[in-house]
Amino acid sequence: MTSINAGGAFYRVQNSLNQNSEEVSKSMQRLASGKQNIAPGDRTASSAVAWGMKAESASLKIGMQNGTEALQAVEMVNNDIQALNDIVVRLEELHALGTNGFNTTEDTAALTAEAAALITEMGRIVDDAKWKGNVIVASTANANKVSFGRNTDALDITLSDLTIPELPLAYKGDGSTIGDNTGSVHSSAGLNAYNALASDAPIYAAANGDGTGAAVAVAGSDIAAGSRAAGTALLALKQNVDVMSVAAGGLYNEISNTLSHLGSLNAGYSLDVASKMDVDFAGETTELAKGQILAQAGTAMLAQANAQGQGMLALLKS
Repeated sequence: MTSINAGGAFYRVQNSLNQNSEEVSKSMQRLASGKQNIAPGDRTASSAVAWGMKAESASLKIGMQNGTEALQAVEMVNNDIQALNDIVVRLEELHALGTNGFNTTEDTAALTAEAAALITEMGRIVDDAKWKGNVIVASTANANKVSFGRNTDALDITLSDLTIPELPLAYKGDGSTIGDNTGSVHSSAGLNAYNALASDAPIYAAANGDGTGAAVAVAGSDIAAGSRAAGTALLALKQNVDVMSVAAGGLYNEISNTLSHLGSLNAGYSLDVASKMDVDFAGETTELAKGQILAQAGTAMLAQANAQGQGMLALLKS
């Protein structure tokens, strides 16, 4: 039966053409903007996830900047520790020179002056080991906490302070008497400590050797005298500098490894964000071409549907 409803094909074709035109328009907008989501209702859940990851990626980038600055601070300290090692080596040389029995009073005075200046210089180097005014070598931990963003714990960019060793006051072995630099130890406590030591081991005690008095740090005059006690103190000083060096090296490696991890993590986040937010140009171009073909076909079919209506008019005229 032929009725006016035969024109329904026209409306259905027109509706399909409108829908296809909307999709073509979206494809063109996506390709022009480079973004997948060009309308408020486009992939809202994916957009929320992507923006959350983008915010975290931004935090990671700043965290990596913080880590780079911390790395530079540790590199500075490593250079300072190298200077400390050089000074220890020179102090060993001065101590060896001090064992020369042909030294004159003037020779000893020169050795004392240089050794004292070098010990003072070690203290200055440690005190000036600062980054932007912040002390790196400190007696207390947690002085410089540096964070690397959300996904890592903060690191303490602080090294333990350098201690100038105290003089060992006596040795056991070789039939020598137990005593400090100025006299012998005669107290029962001192002798008991002496007898408990292994052969040739040093005794560290208070300055008076009998458990009283303040401890005495190694001085330039001790080094210039070439004393055995000063030699032992220099070994302890070298060990103290080594402790700082190992700690600084470990901290440098920890920061470097953290930065490497964050770099990989940030790269993964960036790729994931791109997959959720950036347009797939190859796929969207295909969709655009498909839509354009459908638009042409729809236009042709609209003409055919319109022709059906013309047939109805022809019947009425006849």
